Parts: sequence; C-alpha cells; structure tokens
Amino acid sequence: MKEFHPDRESYEIIWKEVIEKEINNFMDYYYGYVCLIPNAKEEIWRKYVFLNKHCKVNYMVSCDKKIDRHKIAACYMKSVLLVAPLRFSKKFENGEDALALNERLAITVGLSLVCAFAISAIKKQENITQEERQKLIDKFDEGIKIPSDGLVNHGDYVENYCKELFFNVMEGDLSILSLAHELYLLEIITRIS
Repeated sequence: MKEFHPDRESYEIIWKEVIEKEINNFMDYYYGYVCLIPNAKEEIWRKYVFLNKHCKVNYMVSCDKKIDRHKIAACYMKSVLLVAPLRFSKKFENGEDALALNERLAITVGLSLVCAFAISAIKKQENITQEERQKLIDKFDEGIKIPSDGLVNHGDYVENYCKELFFNVMEGDLSILSLAHELYLLEIITRIS
C-alpha cells in the first residue's frame, strides 16, 4: 500500500505541539496587540501541501518518494512565512516596535521539526552502539544549536535570520532548497558540537 505524504495526522501533531504553542506564546506576550488571521491552521496546511508537492515535482528524481526532513521543515517554514498568520491589531502605545513575529514563528517551527526529526533518525540508526546513540541524542537536548554572538560578525544570529527571511519574502525570493540547506547546516553544528 502506498503511503500518502504529506499526511494530515502528522500536521495535527505539528500544529498542536509546535505551531499553535508558539502562536499562543506571541499572543500572550503581545496581548491586545497581535491577532491570528482567520483559518490560519487550514491556510498553513494548504500552503504546506502545495509546497511539499512543488518540492517533489521540481527537485526530486521521483515525485512518489518522501522529501527529506530538512525540506519538510523548510516547506513548513515557507508556509508560515507566506501565510503570515500573526498580524498586529494596533500600534504599541510606548512606541515599541516588535518586528518579525512570523519570521520568528517560522524559525521556531523549522528548528523544532529538524530537532525532532534528527532525534528520530538517530534512534533508528542501526550502525551505532546504544551509548553512541544516546550521546548523539543528548546533543539535541536543548534543541538545535545556533552560532553564538562570538561567531556572528554583527548582531544576533536569530535577529539576522529573521531579517533575511523578511527580505526574502518581501522580494519574493524564498527558496525551499536554501532554507533546507540552512537547516541542514544548523543540524550539523548541533551534531558536532
């Protein structure tokens, strides 16, 4: 029997455990200033299904196979960025300017998924000992590691990533393959540190 991907059951878990939790964090933090667009859950799902299929048809040897974990996470990131489920409902009274909510949401979703997928893949590895397996899993205990300030030439890595994503969306130049490549490198940093 052919397995259907993407599957709605997995999305329900991703929505509940990752996307919705982070949305609620933003809604609580910016209470009264941020709102969620109507039907955000369905809009993100529809966009993800489209992007997943686009990725299979355009970048894979066979469109019948699953895409890898980095492309899956990249498709979810791009879905969040294009749907932009969080909107400001009013300006801040104190002049504070909160930017990049959807970009931060997309990054959290992408990194959370890559972390979960990496742990799952490590658990399935047969060519390593249980001790080696546990050492690798332990590296992901605190999530995907990002370059520290000392390794970033200017600013904060996540802030810079948010700006990159913001401008990529604004310019209509948001590549699934580039996002997947960045996620892959961040996973490698986590594995080797």
